[in-house]
Order: sequence, then C-alpha cells, then structure tokens
Amino acid sequence: MIAAIHARNVTAALCCLLAFATSASAECAWLVWSYSRGDGDVELYVIDSAHPSLPECEAVLSDYAPILKQQGYTVAGGEYRKGSRVVRARKAGERAGYLCLPDTVDPRGPKGK
Repeated sequence: MIAAIHARNVTAALCCLLAFATSASAECAWLVWSYSRGDGDVELYVIDSAHPSLPECEAVLSDYAPILKQQGYTVAGGEYRKGSRVVRARKAGERAGYLCLPDTVDPRGPKGK
C-alpha cells in the first residue's frame, strides 16, 4: 500500500514538472532580426525589436516589405505572406531582410570560445 501511494506521488510530481517545463518553453520572446549582405560574403545580423508572441512579431515583420520596396529593393515573393516569418529583398549586389526567431535562436550561429 505504501509503495502504491509513493508511486502515485512520484507520478503526480513528474506530471507537474512536465506541465511546468512545457508552459515555460512556450513563454519565450520573439525577436525581429534584420540582416544585410553586400557584394562580399559577410552577413550582418542585428536585433531590430522584441515581441512577446509570434503573431505580434509577424505583425511587425509584415510592415517591412513595403519599406524595402520604397528603398528600391525587390522583395522576394511579392508581399509578405503570414506564416513565412521572413521578408527577403535584393537590390543590385545587396541582400537585405527581416526575420522572426525565438529569443533562444541566434541566426549568427553558435559563439566560439
């Protein structure tokens, strides 16, 4: 009987821990990163803004396609499409764009030692 109660307590604790871990991972921030690349191979990434959810990040991201077009860029795929999370543009030898990523992802890759 004591073993059964202990097993239930362990199971309940594991379920609570799993529920907490799942909800914590869903609460990350979303970042709008801008990137640019000239004639060389070097890409420059800069954080443009932070948002509490993906839909809010995407709403801001959708504003960049017309701005890039006004600056003379050709925006890939025409207008921004919801769900793509990326706006890419080209002008001559330049590339530019904006993307939404969770705050746990860095498009520049892992940092070296």
